[in-house]
Amino acid sequence: MPEVDTIQNIPFGSRFIGANEPVLIIAEVGINHEGDVNLCSQMIEDAHEAGADSVKLQTIDADANYAAGSPSHELFGKSALDQEEMARMFSLIRSLGMEPFTTVGDVATLEWVEALEPTAYKISSGLMTHAPMLEHLLRTKRPLLLSTGMADISQIDEAVRICENAQGGFGLFHCTSLYPAPPETLNLSMIPYLKARYGHQVGFSDHSLGVHAAQLSVTSGAVMIEKHFSFDTSRPGFDHPISLDKKGFSDMVQAVRMAEVMRGSAPKVLSAEEINIAKRSHRVLVALKDVYPGEILSEKNLGFKRPLKACEGVPPGEFKNYIGKIVTQEIPKDGIVTPGNTRD
Repeated sequence: MPEVDTIQNIPFGSRFIGANEPVLIIAEVGINHEGDVNLCSQMIEDAHEAGADSVKLQTIDADANYAAGSPSHELFGKSALDQEEMARMFSLIRSLGMEPFTTVGDVATLEWVEALEPTAYKISSGLMTHAPMLEHLLRTKRPLLLSTGMADISQIDEAVRICENAQGGFGLFHCTSLYPAPPETLNLSMIPYLKARYGHQVGFSDHSLGVHAAQLSVTSGAVMIEKHFSFDTSRPGFDHPISLDKKGFSDMVQAVRMAEVMRGSAPKVLSAEEINIAKRSHRVLVALKDVYPGEILSEKNLGFKRPLKACEGVPPGEFKNYIGKIVTQEIPKDGIVTPGNTRD
């Protein structure tokens, strides 16, 4: 298994996704705009104000992707934005300093979306076993972000085999494809597992309710978080019920940023404040009573205590090495025993 800290970061427009980078927070607007470009525009602006780094849309041609009469065909058929509208939305996202990207399900759509120069392509859980589409996406040489929902390990193995050499970069999303996903199904332990198994950066595509799973995923190693965004989470249909509105998304962003602060980094490096406290708190070798020059240290006059003042001191582990040493300067009771006031 690869060392996690050697995994390459993913280029993502003006930034990178991965180690020593802020967690990328993606507002999954998807089709929650319900086909209204003005509403989509407002949602993009709201996502920006809520703290999103990126906005993901969906450019899915219903006729090319779903059987006529199916619920998905009906849903995507009435919520699609046309090419000119998508171009406007990409331009708006960029003007706000965010990165636009999308999910594409067929080659014809990919051709016109590619002209918009998306920052990356998201491979949805429903498309991850679509090997021919993966091959087409690879030819764009853009970053590919693969969602692993609904897939067993053998299916993920195969999708990664196809995509792992993507010239633009490649990453995975751990995902539970339930809507909403109950807490007991989230299995955040898969984040470090996927990272170690495949040697690629891993994020979390969150279909749970609320903000807690997204926050916890950061401590599990997620380097990007995708969360559905809605203008009204009480609306039926689309992805509104599992989404966050502007206020909820802002709360999630704050929670994620706090998790980043708490996560810190390894290996541990003591702060100046902790070093100071350690000098006051760790036990050191001291005289158990007044000792004078020429006296020999023994278990009767040498012990270990928390010192009166902060000091470097000799740690208790050196106790045996000081038994039998000769005192060269007077050491008062509880005074610090050091190489400077003793000799062999």
